[in-house]
Amino acid sequence: MPCTTELKKSLTSAGATLLARARDAEVVRPDLAAADLVPLMCGIAHAVSVRGSVPADRVDTVHRYLAALLEGLRTTPPSA
Repeated sequence: MPCTTELKKSLTSAGATLLARARDAEVVRPDLAAADLVPLMCGIAHAVSVRGSVPADRVDTVHRYLAALLEGLRTTPPSA
């Protein structure tokens, strides 16, 4: 699993960089940790695999779940 380990490190590093930029812009919740990102993404991937029975359903489901996750990470809703 060395490839998986390296990919996870790369994903974690990229996520930490993006999270730091979002924090600097004050558009993301301050209580979110970089270590939270991979489990959140994995949770969405798992939920989509359980929920979507055909590929077209999975695409719609992942978009919906990802939008809900991103809205929850914002400091304020976009409509505010």
